[in-house]
Amino acid sequence: MLSYELIVKPSDTAKRMMLRRVPSSEKKRIETARWGAVLLLQGQVAELVAAVDDGVKRASVEAVEILGNCPQHIQTVALIGGVSECRASLDGLKEGGRLK
Repeated sequence: MLSYELIVKPSDTAKRMMLRRVPSSEKKRIETARWGAVLLLQGQVAELVAAVDDGVKRASVEAVEILGNCPQHIQTVALIGGVSECRASLDGLKEGGRLK
C-alpha cells in the first residue's frame, strides 16, 4: 500500500525542495506546472507506476519522480496541479484501493 501526503498551496520553500530532487530532464516542465497542490506518493516502483497511470487519467495533473537516497527500495512521485485536480486523483486512488 502506498503512503501519501497532500500539500495544498505548497510554500516556496517546499516547492524549491521538491524541484531540487526532480530529474533535470523534467525540471522545465514541472517548473511551469500549476502548483495549487502537490500529492506526494511513496512506495515500491510497481505500485507507483500503476498509481501514476491511474492518477493522471482521473485528473489533469503532472507527474514527476522525486529522487531520494534509496532508489532501489522506495520511490516518491509528485502529482502536481490544481487543488481540485490533486484531490480528484487522491479520491480516485483511494476508491481504487491503492491508498488507505
